[in-house]
Amino acid sequence: MELGRPRRGLQKKFVASLLIVGFLPGIVALFATYLYSTQTLRNTIGDSFQQLAASTARRIEVMIDDEINEARHLATAPLTVRFAVEASNRLYLRERESAVRARLLERSGRWERFRTGREPTLPGFINQRTLLHIQNWLTIRPGEYHNVVVTDERGALLASANPEVGYLHGDELWWREAYAEGRGGLYVSDIYEQAPSAFLLDIAVPILDDTRTRAIGVVKFEVRRDSLTKAIMEIRVGERGHGMLLNTEGTPLICPVLPPKAHLINDPLMKQLMQIKPGWVVAEDDAHGGHNSIVGFAPITFTNKLTETSLGGNQWYAFVRQDPAETYAPVYALLRTVGLIGFGLVTALATLGFFVGKLIVKPVLLLQEQADAIRQNVRDLASAGRFERMRMGTVRPRVAVHTGDELESLALAFNQMTEALDESLKTIRDQEDELVRKEKLASVGQLLAALAHDIKNPLGVIRSSAQLVLDERQPDAVKREVAQYVIDETDRLTNRINHFLRFARQKPPDIRPVSPRILLDAAVREWEALGKGEPITTHVQVPDGVADLLVDVDQVKEALVNLMINAREAMPHGGALTLSAAAAPGGVAPEAVDIRVMDTGVGISPDHLRQIFDPFFTTKDYGTGLGLTNAKRLVENNSGQLEIHSTEGRGTAVLLRLPARARQESEETHA
Repeated sequence: MELGRPRRGLQKKFVASLLIVGFLPGIVALFATYLYSTQTLRNTIGDSFQQLAASTARRIEVMIDDEINEARHLATAPLTVRFAVEASNRLYLRERESAVRARLLERSGRWERFRTGREPTLPGFINQRTLLHIQNWLTIRPGEYHNVVVTDERGALLASANPEVGYLHGDELWWREAYAEGRGGLYVSDIYEQAPSAFLLDIAVPILDDTRTRAIGVVKFEVRRDSLTKAIMEIRVGERGHGMLLNTEGTPLICPVLPPKAHLINDPLMKQLMQIKPGWVVAEDDAHGGHNSIVGFAPITFTNKLTETSLGGNQWYAFVRQDPAETYAPVYALLRTVGLIGFGLVTALATLGFFVGKLIVKPVLLLQEQADAIRQNVRDLASAGRFERMRMGTVRPRVAVHTGDELESLALAFNQMTEALDESLKTIRDQEDELVRKEKLASVGQLLAALAHDIKNPLGVIRSSAQLVLDERQPDAVKREVAQYVIDETDRLTNRINHFLRFARQKPPDIRPVSPRILLDAAVREWEALGKGEPITTHVQVPDGVADLLVDVDQVKEALVNLMINAREAMPHGGALTLSAAAAPGGVAPEAVDIRVMDTGVGISPDHLRQIFDPFFTTKDYGTGLGLTNAKRLVENNSGQLEIHSTEGRGTAVLLRLPARARQESEETHA
């Protein structure tokens, strides 16, 4: 390989090509276009977002004002609301203050007993006419309100559509603000979470006397947030733009992207938004992961004058934002258009650069093709056809590069590497064939040796037993005992052959649902039928509610029986065997059930524990060493896992984690 030939410098050729193309003017034009179009886009979209935020703010203002007017309308109902409040207030004039307080406390206790179900009938101090009017009033406005509450001048409850409220409300903020010591006021709370995923807004108005100058009670609406949410959710700006409702603390009260109060608007952005008029700004951080986002905002003001503590002492703002990537997409499209136009303008200069570059790129492409061919050879290392062609002497085409620089030297190195790879692949194939042949012979030999060892002893017992049976001088009792020996040895021989067959071939599982209780009981019955009468106590523990398994019943039962046979052999002097089933602990996906087989036997030593799943490994004088191997394979064939934990001298616990149906589906099936 001629590595010492003179080089003209590949890097200099590329630099010269880039200068000839002349992209520098185009880059400057693109940058200027970007600055101009970005500023124009911000002004256009900013004005649009401002108008959208202002219209949204107005809709929310109208919604709140409408709810206040509805509450006022209910509070002025003379026969069903105002007269009931006046009647309740007159009772306070007939008694001393101490008697009034005692009566209110007594009624509060009765209401609590009714509310908690300890008193079956509605207390008489709850005005049934008012309650019926409220219920009828809510019927024609389904879904808008969570509750409507009517109280008298002491804050005592006169009627409530929802009994889940207290009786005395005089110390609650909404009542104090709406009653205002008889002056009356309008109170609107901040949006709060009444229950998980249930958000409400309190609107409290005073009930006025005939002269409409003094408050004699309070009506409170618990309005669901859904109507306000609808106004926000209707805001759609492109694919990912949306609106929000937030307060001056920077807390989003309604956001279609993130849960309420799950994120806060940062202080710098809030200072930009807290204006008395609608506007728009460019936010460095829009609290949604966007940077340099265009944000429109508008303060929400109400026609009705609210108390100072309304809205949590804050002010509400409508907020509109869009993902910057989507906002500036037109700019990027414009840049692409300008880039294409610029490319057309410099085509003449680029033509010369193209031909010069082609002279440089051509040998690179040839080298790339050679590298792809080498990579394909490596990928096809396990392909017999591919290696067969190489063994027949297939020669790779060489790369002919005559550039007089580094590329020519690299091409020569590639050619030599290709030749070396051909020889290496031939050698690997020969070695692989020899290795596979030896492994097959070793596996067959091991299998035949184990099979011959396990068959030899039972055959000897059978032969000697048959000789005794043929001996006419032997009594019938001896012949029956010998015949039983033949049966036992035949069963043992059948069991050994089944183990070898299970190890040699696998049957695809027939998956179907089965109750863990039924599966464990069936396994115990089969195991007991194979028993020798050892004093072993068996416990099956399956609590209610455990999901059905999705397994091949026969395969998993066979695995369980193998494990239970091992447990019996580990307890030659008796003990306890426990089988249990329970839902797998949290974090396991998909649904799974843990089945445990625990014994109080001799346990397994740490050295043996590492080898128990190896084929033909056994510590017994009998057996194939395939029981645990087959059990693990059967469990894994059913998409399960098998683990063994053992303490020498204390016992062994086997865990089978098997797939199961969802608990809800299992319950519906059993129902």
